[in-house]
Amino acid sequence: MTAISWIGLFIGLKYVEPAIVVAFMVALGPTATVWLNAVIRRQGVPPASDIVVSASIAMIASYMIWISASGNAGVEWGARSSFGIVLAIVAGLSLALTNVLVKLLFDRGFSGRQVLAHRFYGTIILLLGLVDYSSIVPEISQHWFAIAAVGVSTMIVPLLLIQQGIRYVEPFTVNMVLSTAPIITFLFQYFDSRIVPSSHTFLGNILITAVAVSNIYLQYRRSA
Repeated sequence: MTAISWIGLFIGLKYVEPAIVVAFMVALGPTATVWLNAVIRRQGVPPASDIVVSASIAMIASYMIWISASGNAGVEWGARSSFGIVLAIVAGLSLALTNVLVKLLFDRGFSGRQVLAHRFYGTIILLLGLVDYSSIVPEISQHWFAIAAVGVSTMIVPLLLIQQGIRYVEPFTVNMVLSTAPIITFLFQYFDSRIVPSSHTFLGNILITAVAVSNIYLQYRRSA
């Protein structure tokens, strides 16, 4: 699941606006987590508030699909944009399933080190099958610093933080916090001259962030 979520993210970014890819990746998380928790962790029927929140985010995700397909995104719709959208959706569902399974391992007494040490076997095997062996050595020698920086900033540190978060709170809460990522991604897009600012994308990201923050507040009030 870790392999599918990360590969879906990186390939999806090649064809779709980053803020929309991130929106799909994290927005589908709460929706999927509500039902995965009920099935995998046998927590019963989710609270009504969680169902409402997950349905709201699913509707916003549909709006984001319309943004891309109608040409209102910051990146022009291309021949493979639909493929990028599908990969982003698959990545979001895989991330949700990964978070639930990680929480299940913690519930069964696994430590953070044990979980992190064993979750990358599939990723390593899949990437070994995708790599271009004729160019890997020159690419590493020329871009080693960039590769190391991306690996640390987008893989190691985020996974450590997310995993520790899952250890102490419910996966649904973790996914709701991650739902604030699209608006941050949208702001970073202003540093990329290739992406045209889109008011439609901004509105979709604002809606997702508003739902996420509201739900976090409601969960805090409910547990207080």
